[in-house]
Amino acid sequence: MKKRRVIIGIIFIIWSAVFITDFSLARANKSPFFAIPITRYKDGGSTEYYGLGYKVIKYVNLNVERGPEVVKIDFGTWFLRFSPPQ
Repeated sequence: MKKRRVIIGIIFIIWSAVFITDFSLARANKSPFFAIPITRYKDGGSTEYYGLGYKVIKYVNLNVERGPEVVKIDFGTWFLRFSPPQ
């Protein structure tokens, strides 16, 4: 019984580290490190990333002078919907 608690605790600590790392990167407008890119949209390069229990959406607009630029990054559950900013 004690061994099971230790294993569950280690898994929780690893998941927390992965979650916090990707959350911190999303707050800094950078791509997540541990989440996997699943969908790429043809609006300039917007991408949906899936992690273990969370989803990151990176909205990119194509600018004529500067090229692609990150507009915003959303972080949420797997049920987060793609809705580009206006």
